[in-house]
Amino acid sequence: MFLRSVLALAFLGAFLFTLPANAETSDDFNSVDLFLGDEADSSNITTIRPTSSEGNKYDCPRESNEKSWIGDERQWGDVATWSVDLDTPGEIETGTYIFRIWANATQGDVDDVQFRISIYIVSDGPDTQLVDDALSNVDGVDSEDEEATEFEIEFDISNNSFDPENNDELQIDLEYSGGEDGSEPIIGGESTDQVVVIASSAKHPSGIGNISINHYRVDFNEIIVQDLDESVFVKTQIWSAFGESDIDSTAWVLGVFGESTGNQGMTADFVAKSSKNGSYEVTFHWYYNRANAISDTYHFYLQVMDIQDNAWEVVSDQDLYLVIHEFDVDDAISSEDILINNQTGMATVEAGSSFTIDVTVSASGEPKITYNPIPVTIIWVSGSTEIVLYDTVVFATPGATATTSFRHTFDENGEYLIKVVLDRSNLVGEIDETNNVAEFLLVVSEPEKEDFVQSIVDSITDGGPASMFVLVAIASIVLGAIFLRRGGSDVDFEWEDDDEF
Repeated sequence: MFLRSVLALAFLGAFLFTLPANAETSDDFNSVDLFLGDEADSSNITTIRPTSSEGNKYDCPRESNEKSWIGDERQWGDVATWSVDLDTPGEIETGTYIFRIWANATQGDVDDVQFRISIYIVSDGPDTQLVDDALSNVDGVDSEDEEATEFEIEFDISNNSFDPENNDELQIDLEYSGGEDGSEPIIGGESTDQVVVIASSAKHPSGIGNISINHYRVDFNEIIVQDLDESVFVKTQIWSAFGESDIDSTAWVLGVFGESTGNQGMTADFVAKSSKNGSYEVTFHWYYNRANAISDTYHFYLQVMDIQDNAWEVVSDQDLYLVIHEFDVDDAISSEDILINNQTGMATVEAGSSFTIDVTVSASGEPKITYNPIPVTIIWVSGSTEIVLYDTVVFATPGATATTSFRHTFDENGEYLIKVVLDRSNLVGEIDETNNVAEFLLVVSEPEKEDFVQSIVDSITDGGPASMFVLVAIASIVLGAIFLRRGGSDVDFEWEDDDEF
């Protein structure tokens, strides 16, 4: 999109070009603490550090207090499952991590308590198992202990990505096993000891510590030049994989930098924020006149803080071409400036075969203009409909030209009207606005029937990867035909008697 800002008295003009708005993700990996449950949702995984004095408690199955009577093997039982929907694309970095959990006994005591976890990326497609049956240390738990017992599980993760398009969620399964001697099934009876897991309290912040993860996303929904106040309005939308609660809503920085040396380090003014569908919508104004901005290609980046004081920086993929000058300029094109497969005028190509359009744009005006981006659009006019085939920007200062090339294929034969338009939205002020359009008629003919021999020759001429093989094969066929033809004539061999032979 091209926009122009004009101040009538100063003859000051500015315009911008941007690509369609896309969602960009941060390149940052930060260490994040993940906590198990909170008072609102005991099955949740969150980045919010617990503050509760009590926290949530989860009963461990009593039947798992003892080993099996036969075989003396541990008996594992499910304790709890925690999960969180991952709202952005992201990736967990390869590394070794530690899961911590606390447990105590509300009744009795159990020796040789052990926990194990499995971690998954659960999706609409096949689930991805990140961790399988990782084991904790072994320790006893006694109801008479004043302090809960801490258990650690060390585990490894290899690079694993996630994507909300698959409805991905992170899931942690916890299992428990006691090491008491097994009881005879008939006379032993069931254990009455009760072990509980403690999570989401200030004293017992169970979860995964310092997991290195990349998961912030930003949409740059609007980048618009505003005429009256000589500013650029920017609207952004910010997501965290762990939801709106993970975003620090008090710290926003929109940075601006140009490609010219020394034209960097600028920031925009914060305008407003609002909660929107599990994200934040945040707007800014960049006053380019106040910042003494020069004509340049500009980029925006948004710096966001999470609630654990990690900084996440996301750079917009959109380019902003800001032109600020007081001089006249004229961008021009004519039909002679358009080449179809290196020829001007009406051209003929075959249906199904690609062809090249080369466009040359010229600029004139005040030589003092050193920065002059020119929007170029190639359009197919079909009846009353205009179909954009190609859209780009070239750069040419007054007295110079710029060329762009585009390759296309039409599958159906017929006549096609093609237009090349400079500054299609007519937002750039020029000396002459009548020389921004050129057109030509393209004739697309039925493809000729393929000549097998000629296609082989063409393939060899083009130097394809099988050229040498084909050439040898053809030579072999020709030589074979020659020998076969010779074989049709009578050949009289005379043998001499040779007693020694």
